[in-house]
Amino acid sequence: MKLKPINDFVRQMPRSGIRRIMDNATAEDILHLEVGQPNFRTPEHIIKAGCDAATDEAGRYTRYTPNRGYFSLRESIVEKLKRENGINAKVNNILVTPGSSYGIAISLSVLLNQGDEVLVPDPGYVNFPMLVPQYGGVVVRYPTAESEEFKPNINAIADRVTPQTKVIVLNSPSNPTGAIYTEKFIKDLMNLARKKNLYLLSDETYEHIIFEGKHISVGRFDTEGRVMSLFSFSKSYSMTGWRIGYVVASDEISEALEKQQEFYASCAPSISQKAAEAALKNPDSCIKEMVEAYRRRRDIVIDILKKHELFSYTPRGAFYILINITDTGMDADTFADRLLDEQRVAVAPGTTFGEIGGKYIRVSMAVSEEALTEGMERICSFIKSNTMT
Repeated sequence: MKLKPINDFVRQMPRSGIRRIMDNATAEDILHLEVGQPNFRTPEHIIKAGCDAATDEAGRYTRYTPNRGYFSLRESIVEKLKRENGINAKVNNILVTPGSSYGIAISLSVLLNQGDEVLVPDPGYVNFPMLVPQYGGVVVRYPTAESEEFKPNINAIADRVTPQTKVIVLNSPSNPTGAIYTEKFIKDLMNLARKKNLYLLSDETYEHIIFEGKHISVGRFDTEGRVMSLFSFSKSYSMTGWRIGYVVASDEISEALEKQQEFYASCAPSISQKAAEAALKNPDSCIKEMVEAYRRRRDIVIDILKKHELFSYTPRGAFYILINITDTGMDADTFADRLLDEQRVAVAPGTTFGEIGGKYIRVSMAVSEEALTEGMERICSFIKSNTMT
């Protein structure tokens, strides 16, 4: 007897183009420019805090924690939000999560009803459009342009708001573009949300990785509980495997998040919570060192693109850049597959990030300068040798 089918949406859901490339890029000679993961070791004081928690003789930190997370960690987060983000939050406005990807999912789960529209950037982080339909929502993409360094335009967003719109997603610094949103845009978006009675879901995973400009948290302008802010320890502290992040939300939404967390995951990993607490309580020189390394790598990429007359824009944050492949006549998936086969370089196909993203490949700069330099030279050579005349 044939078993009944599993969930229709999940069964038909395509795999991420990044994961497809990763699965095919297993040979030892591959240059890996596809993965958005820092190549730095987690700072020693953070590792020590995690080890101390794991080996605590009384076993205090290898048990379930409160659903919202340890009170002491949430206190440290509240202090950090006020100091760095200008957000005045209470301890109970914080939900500690097993990573920011989970934070996205649980946030959408408490916001959306059937048919609610969610505006997401194009190009934009793949998790948003993949998760929205799972909670009954409808994805509406708003365009960003290479000529504007992929910074969003408030009019393009306003034009896409309908009576069914409920949430606008923003992501600064942006994955995959490296765009940093201006303070004027952030304020304009907050005003639009007030005027149209919308929620803002702000993904600030890359908040510390800034090369030029300043990170502005939209939550600092929120007086009505319209903003849900998503943060992560993964990129700032090179803690991707620790799976730890947090969501900042109003009293009402935070209570709903806590209820969902109880049944989704119970709590974030206890040992990771103690490690995250150490990250917040100690000097951030480790962040500055990593950011300076990313800046050097960004500059290397820009110099190589200019040398080959392929430069188009400068990413101001995060550790990604989109490279335009329009002149090759290939779609991004074909380009990425051929680049892997012929040049032994793995990149993320831009189709993963939206319709506009299909004109690009994404290069991650979270690799050594040597690997990045060689990979970029091969990419540029491949583009030029396949440019249509």
